[in-house]
Amino acid sequence: MSVWRLALKFVERDILFKKLIAALTILAIASGVATFVSLRILSLGSRTAAMNIVQQVLPGEVVVYGQGLYDVSEDVLSDIKRLPGVKDVTPAILVTGYVGRNAVFLLGVRPEDIKNVVSRFVDGQPFTGLTGAYAIADVGLARKLGLKVGDKVTVKPPYGTYFKQYEVVGIAEVAMKIEEIGAAGGYLILPLREAQNLLGRPGYVSMAVVKVEDGVDPQEVKTLISLVYPGSRVMLREEVIGVVFKVMSLIEGLLLSTTLVGLAVAVFGTTSTITSTVREHQREIAIMRAGGSSRRDIALIFMLESLVYGVSGGILGIVFGIVGAQVGIEVVSSYGFLNPPLILEPATLLLGFLLAAGLSVLSSLYPVWKATSIRPVEVLKSE
Repeated sequence: MSVWRLALKFVERDILFKKLIAALTILAIASGVATFVSLRILSLGSRTAAMNIVQQVLPGEVVVYGQGLYDVSEDVLSDIKRLPGVKDVTPAILVTGYVGRNAVFLLGVRPEDIKNVVSRFVDGQPFTGLTGAYAIADVGLARKLGLKVGDKVTVKPPYGTYFKQYEVVGIAEVAMKIEEIGAAGGYLILPLREAQNLLGRPGYVSMAVVKVEDGVDPQEVKTLISLVYPGSRVMLREEVIGVVFKVMSLIEGLLLSTTLVGLAVAVFGTTSTITSTVREHQREIAIMRAGGSSRRDIALIFMLESLVYGVSGGILGIVFGIVGAQVGIEVVSSYGFLNPPLILEPATLLLGFLLAAGLSVLSSLYPVWKATSIRPVEVLKSE
């Protein structure tokens, strides 16, 4: 009988005789791999969703802020638009306000910029002027408040007691937004001048999104804007994405500790199982060694058994990981901050499988060393 067939016979017998222990060992490996895979999938989906949100919020390569909430002068924006390499400048007001007692985001834009902030209209139509008591409600806010086209809403700014009524002329899916955060329950789009008057800041906006010409380096445009408007805060869209990714990396690092704990449990579980198996098979090992089997033959038996555990746990862990990632995505989406897609990256799945197989084999090294160190004479003599 070949060494491989003998090793497989050993493995088959051990698993059949110790079904519960084998199952627990496989589950320990699967749990560690599942945690790793699910967190990786959720992380990739969250990063993709965050990048999409930033790109939606900032339909341009450079963003200009003032020092306060809404102190970017429109006169400065005219100067910025004349800079070389600048294709377009989109001014906007984005602040929190109130519709009745409900906190919302107020988004003030020009009529020509509505196409940049709305993906599609569910009902109604856009407003056509910079002024006018008109508003566009996003789908979530309309659903929450039961709004329809033609309804009146009372809007109050974040500060002061002043309020004004606006007629809902459209219900749309808002693209230029950060999903509902905290107490804010939706978006209300107003004509730019109406938003400025509501806030008591005519001629000023919260930010300006700058679109650069094709082939122009956004960094050069950022430098020119900083020279023209030294009191501003100028950021590249990639820098905003980088800040978001840094925060997410910190969270992912904290979650990684959970993965390490799961993998450590898998390693100790496999080591314990293989050590127990070696102890139970001392007599067989001694007989094989006395019959001429080499240390390598003995090592092969137990390393193959640990590999079977690792492969089984890896496959099961990938399945559990995908299911866990789907559950995690649903939980994250329920908070309304991100809506991560389920992205099954082959590299992640392969890494999870190799991690299970590799750690299982590594965890068997000590018990394998103990098995190959057995002295046949001493074992058989004690029998």
